[in-house]
This record gives sequence, C-alpha cells and structure tokens, in this order.
Amino acid sequence: MPRKKLRKKSRVVKRFAARIFGRKIVREVLEFILILAILYFGVSGVLVLALRTDTYWMAVVSNSMKHDDESWREYFETRGDNSYQFPLQGGFERGDMLVIQGVGSVTEISIGDVIMFDTGQRFPLVHRVVDIRNENGGARSTTKGDGNAGLLPVEGSIKPEQIRGKVIFVIPELGHLSLWFQGS
Repeated sequence: MPRKKLRKKSRVVKRFAARIFGRKIVREVLEFILILAILYFGVSGVLVLALRTDTYWMAVVSNSMKHDDESWREYFETRGDNSYQFPLQGGFERGDMLVIQGVGSVTEISIGDVIMFDTGQRFPLVHRVVDIRNENGGARSTTKGDGNAGLLPVEGSIKPEQIRGKVIFVIPELGHLSLWFQGS
C-alpha cells in the first residue's frame, strides 16, 4: 500500500478516535469502568491473601447440603459425634454463595467442617467432613452431603491435595447471579 494512502487512513483513524474519546460522556464511562476494574481486582487480591485461596467464593449448584428438618443429624449422632457443635448448622441450598478459606493442611480440618474439594468434575464438591484418618501413610477425609442419604463414590477417600478449603460463611441467595452467568 502506498505511503500516501497509509497516511490518509492514519489521519482518518486519528480523527475518529479524537471524536469518540474527546466526548466527555464516553471518557466518563471509560473512567468508571476502569475504576470498577481496579476495585474488583484490588478486592480480589486482598481476599486471595486474607483467605489463603484463589477460590474464595462459590455459588452452590445443588441441594445436597439443604436442611429440611433435623434428620441430617442422625448420621452423626449414631457415630457418637455431637452435630450441635458443628459449624454451619443451617446448611445451605442451590443459589447460596459460600465464602471459602484455604487450609494449609488436614490438621486445620475437623469432623463436622464443610470443605470444598476437587473431584475431577466440572464443579468441586462441598460437603461435611464425617471422618479423618490415616490411610496408607497419608491423611484421608470422608465427606457426606447433609441432604444425601449416603456417601457418593468420590467422597470415601479424599486426599489433602484435593481440598481447596473450608466454608466459613454462607450468603443466602447471592449465588443465583453467578449460576445465571455460568448457565447453570
């Protein structure tokens, strides 16, 4: 392409950019978007450091931890565990938002804690710890959903490297927006 045509196109692009970015409203909208982005990434960075995990929140995609009544306690009571001392007494359901705190080792987890762990599926699983034991020289955990009748096959022997963290707080209904964006 000849230099003359290239210079002419360059001038047209510059004039177009000057018109668009010279307008006050466009500049204000871009500044607002930039401020939101800075705030989002700033808050995300603080949460990653404070909660020791890059997965500090998660929307609940199933009702496996939903409590319709007090029957979820029976599994623990028959095992001799006092379920009234467990965290997250109210359970949670689809559409709730979970706040996750990272754990450095299995010693930071107790029976009754609700943990998030990888299973190789699309979403990690979030269930209550029912057992922690030493298996073949390594720590293993077993979990169960409070609303499930029994254990799922992937819950029987969870390795420490599968555990992303434990749930420390539930925000009801806030996860619906995230589920909508994910198409779930």
